[in-house]
Amino acid sequence: MQNSHSGVNQLGGVFVNGRPLPDSTRQKIVELAHSGARPCDISRILQTHADAKVQVLDNQNVSNGCVSKILGRYYETGSIRPRAIGGSKPRVATPEVVSKIAQYKRECPSIFAWEIRDRLLSEGVCTNDNIPSVSSINRVLRNLAS
Repeated sequence: MQNSHSGVNQLGGVFVNGRPLPDSTRQKIVELAHSGARPCDISRILQTHADAKVQVLDNQNVSNGCVSKILGRYYETGSIRPRAIGGSKPRVATPEVVSKIAQYKRECPSIFAWEIRDRLLSEGVCTNDNIPSVSSINRVLRNLAS
């Protein structure tokens, strides 16, 4: 695995940064924790395969920190699923907001993005929860100009 984003953890296990452990491995970690094993024990069990019931895919050595992180999230949320990485925030520049931005710019071509933002709030087009950032407004203005 010659990938610039891959690495080797302190146990010699190969991992790809940003790539979560398989659900089967996560499930085994939780099962072992329920049976009373501590994170360091779980890491060792997964490393040595001493427990015949544990079959880890691709011979992954899972670090103590990784086990602790998975268990912490499991105890907090009840889920073994990894958190989403990256992704985008919900779109706040809805068609209604974009048309208001265009209207404000037509009415006053020299208006600044921060002034547009203030107007969107003061006129009730947006709330503090869904107001676009100044950079989002500038992006809308650039797209309108092109």
